[in-house]
Amino acid sequence: MNINLDELKKNSLQLTGACSGVYFLFKNDDLVYVGEGWNCLLRVAEHTRKDHLRFKEFTSWSFIQMEDKKERKDLEKQLRKEFNPRYNKV
Repeated sequence: MNINLDELKKNSLQLTGACSGVYFLFKNDDLVYVGEGWNCLLRVAEHTRKDHLRFKEFTSWSFIQMEDKKERKDLEKQLRKEFNPRYNKV
């Protein structure tokens, strides 16, 4: 799968309700984290808690909606290797 980060940023949507998929955290124009979850909104919110070990500094986020758990995990792994975001441990 070929992912264009500029398109992801331009097409960011407001998220309402539980939406499973792969999500992307950006600090300005840099991709700083790739994650996956059954509820992207809750997962992103976890990263904003400064008292939490998973706190990440970011300015915007986007996601790709995906229902299948195995597909989410496979895509997340592929994108972490491809883009090597600074907050991800490979």
